[in-house]
Amino acid sequence: NVTTETDNTMTTANDNNAEWEDIQKVMDWKHMPYELQSVDAVLQTVVAMLADDARKVYSRSARAMGELRGDSHHGTRSSRMGGIGEHAQERLRLHKDEVNLMEGRVQGFVRAMNDVLDDDEDMTLMNLSRLLTHPERFLQPVPPGILHEESDEPELMLEAYLQQALGIVNELGLLKGQIMTTEEQISMTLDAVRNRLLYINTLLSVASLCVAVGSFVGSIFGMNIVNHIEHQPTAFVRVTAGGIVGVGGMWGVLS
Repeated sequence: NVTTETDNTMTTANDNNAEWEDIQKVMDWKHMPYELQSVDAVLQTVVAMLADDARKVYSRSARAMGELRGDSHHGTRSSRMGGIGEHAQERLRLHKDEVNLMEGRVQGFVRAMNDVLDDDEDMTLMNLSRLLTHPERFLQPVPPGILHEESDEPELMLEAYLQQALGIVNELGLLKGQIMTTEEQISMTLDAVRNRLLYINTLLSVASLCVAVGSFVGSIFGMNIVNHIEHQPTAFVRVTAGGIVGVGGMWGVLS
């Protein structure tokens, strides 16, 4: 249900936070140069905004899915069933579009981070303080050893925020799966209701047919034509009993 899936999502988020705390222990944030602290502040703000927006999307979607699934304790069963029939799939489609939009935003951030992480020279040039104090180390072409050494600190910082962004992507992916599960459940519910309506409609059609057959038999014997049973005292009983038995047999066979 929604509660179990929410617990799984929160477990994933806690794992990502634990990994973030491990990275914080490794890096000496207080003694980072000013330019890296500025980049860190910007990335922290961006990731916090993305996480907050994703949390709001998750909250709205989870609340809507709970109402549509009938997990809410407020309202009667009839009102919940009415909610399922009243544009429920359209509501889920809107929430899915919202999740896809949020996921696209986070994926854009992840792609940008990967582009920077794939270029050691860009990460090396992020060390502006060392570029001023040790310009000889940054003369082109920069040796691979120096590139690797100078890019270690920026790379570790970018990796930390990349992991947080990937955690948000995973949470949104789980949310999309929950929405798809809810859609399937609503579709099955609507199919069951539709099948019951078709069954009732079929029974009414069979009943109408049986009544029509009985009326046809009665209309035949009601014609003013000599049929040689007018003067038999048991004719009415036999015709009536035969009609009832025939209609009952037809109902039993067809229903």
